[in-house]
Amino acid sequence: MKTLHWIVSRGFTLFFLGLSIIAVVALGYDSHTLMLWFLLPFYGISLLAQTLMPKVKKPLENGELTTDLVSNGVLMVINSLQNAVLSAVFALGSSSLLIQLGWLDPHYGLSNAPLWLQVLVGIMLLDLFFYITHRMAHEIPFLWRFHSVHHCAHRVTFMNAYRAHPLDAMFRRFVPLFFVLLTGISEQALVATAVIGSVLATITHLNMDLKHGWLNYLIGTNEVHRWHHSSRYDEAKNFAVIMLWDHLFGTFYYPRDRDMPEHIGLVNERHFPLHHYGKQLLIPFRWRRLKRRQAGIQRIEKPSDMITGNR
Repeated sequence: MKTLHWIVSRGFTLFFLGLSIIAVVALGYDSHTLMLWFLLPFYGISLLAQTLMPKVKKPLENGELTTDLVSNGVLMVINSLQNAVLSAVFALGSSSLLIQLGWLDPHYGLSNAPLWLQVLVGIMLLDLFFYITHRMAHEIPFLWRFHSVHHCAHRVTFMNAYRAHPLDAMFRRFVPLFFVLLTGISEQALVATAVIGSVLATITHLNMDLKHGWLNYLIGTNEVHRWHHSSRYDEAKNFAVIMLWDHLFGTFYYPRDRDMPEHIGLVNERHFPLHHYGKQLLIPFRWRRLKRRQAGIQRIEKPSDMITGNR
């Protein structure tokens, strides 16, 4: 059993990343077939694996599972909307608005490049703008009101990877996608980019005891991404999935003396609807009221604990 644990903990990520590339080619770059025969089985295996090899072992909090299930259901609706938009875009003949408007010669569209290069550019560009929008969601107070929903959970798991306010989710999905489409990427390359990206995004949130070694410095593994969910400002970094952007912009954080933040979640979670999806939808619009209630309680209990920042 120990041998199997050692193999899985060190090989899980690389195995499924490699398998995602094989699946994309073998299944003919068909998004529906890939979802049915690769992504859904991968999600099921990931859920089972984190149940059998959990990093954090503790019972579910009241309302936690229901909130995550509803959140995932809403994200499925957003995915359907995204797929409908993409189908309409590619039906125009080119994914690039610049080409459609005549501002870019079709010969310069990314679709003219080799498929492997299109996928590489697609992944890097998508993640660059994901890094930008994700960091904006943390550092711009108005956007943090929405993104705080994603950070209110007390652990990082497969189930809450898609716990997000729908407006926050659409902002951080559609903006990066828009800039990738401007390049004129082909539909095949975009499908490959999406599948590989989905595998990486899932791994970042797995509540599994995985050991990635040098890979932690290249991609946003779950070992690295746990620190992003720390309630401490100086630890809540690692905004990208491809760590190149965090290295370049000085936001990479991976301490070697410990493997978990002391606390995962919000700085101040008093009165925040941690596990109530309906109230989470409203929290960005009731933010000032929330902060007044939190400040009032802290003044009564301990003046030195006054709220700092927007989190």
